[in-house]
Amino acid sequence: MRIIRTLRGDISPEKVGAVYYHEHVIARSPVTKAKEMDLELCDVGKMVNEVRLFKKAGGTLLTDASISDFGENAHLRLEISEKSGIPIVGTVGFGQKEHHNEAVKNSTIEELYEKVMDAALYGYGQMRLKPGQLKFGTSYGFISESENRCARAVARAQKDLKMPLFTHTGIGTMGLSQIALLKEEGANPEQVCIGHMDRNPDFWLCRELLKEGVFLGLDQISKVKYCTEQTRIDLICALIRCGYQKRILLCGDMARQSYLTSFGGGPGFGYILTSFLPRLVRQLMEDGMTETQAMEIREDLICRNPKEFLSFEG
Repeated sequence: MRIIRTLRGDISPEKVGAVYYHEHVIARSPVTKAKEMDLELCDVGKMVNEVRLFKKAGGTLLTDASISDFGENAHLRLEISEKSGIPIVGTVGFGQKEHHNEAVKNSTIEELYEKVMDAALYGYGQMRLKPGQLKFGTSYGFISESENRCARAVARAQKDLKMPLFTHTGIGTMGLSQIALLKEEGANPEQVCIGHMDRNPDFWLCRELLKEGVFLGLDQISKVKYCTEQTRIDLICALIRCGYQKRILLCGDMARQSYLTSFGGGPGFGYILTSFLPRLVRQLMEDGMTETQAMEIREDLICRNPKEFLSFEG
């Protein structure tokens, strides 16, 4: 039976509607950098309010993609889930090199693999809660030595666990190299999402990634400092015309206080559901689709596709 594993327990994908597949509700600054308050998401009350905005907009489930604490704060994510009424998927793995502490830097692939397997099978944090997603990350334009070891460890874990795996790409680079590494380690590309690709909205590159069978993560929506929303919409429409509407995932990755309404920032967790998707639907209709066809694509992008990505045999 296919399930989605949340911090509150396993649930049926059939009970899930709109999904944010890559967000953060409890997060910290990278361990190798000076503390940056904008990156400190540790106020449970404010994050409960933010997640409630997602729920009010029609959201039903989200994934917390934070991994630098390796589950130490999983109980806080559970608290946010219970108080907001939204199931939250936890993540286990390793980020890019600035998130690697000395223990990670000095570990072998086998040691890192065992650490991930233990957390996935027996839970992590003080409550031994089970994560429902794996993750690794690589840098902008290269893969460091420690990133390579972490990636191989997580890829091997994916092969054995058959869980969904999200990859962080540095500004949308190294995705093809990530896929080559995943294949070398026996991971299943169909259960992998190559993330942050709207940081590098290169149509050719995105199509090449999709040809490998992965999900394509466009998860910087609202961040016009990287590219315009129209650039994202044009990329989505072009990929849909190529037949990839069932392999695209959308989210906002709003891991800063300044992005969140509850901290006095914006646009907040409601934005994609209330603003971006209606604009995308209008664009699809202007391009010749009926309203029914455009709404079917909307359902794929925000409901069916993320459910397919996050579900696995439990």
